[in-house]
Amino acid sequence: MVVKVDFTVVGEEKMHCGGCETRVRFALSRLPGVQDVRADSKTQRIAVVINPNEVTPADLQARLKIAGFETAAAAA
Repeated sequence: MVVKVDFTVVGEEKMHCGGCETRVRFALSRLPGVQDVRADSKTQRIAVVINPNEVTPADLQARLKIAGFETAAAAA
């Protein structure tokens, strides 16, 4: 079973470019259970496909914070 989780970057530090998108993808893709990561600097949205038995949305947010991005769950 996989689940798609969406976040919006909300802190002062925003994704500005493709390099930021790559940093997000690299940080999250190294976590077990992460199957796909899409980051968009134009919309400040991050979409992640995960196996919820291996990783939680809170784990993702903690890793994003380490990478420098404060996030909130995106509105559906």
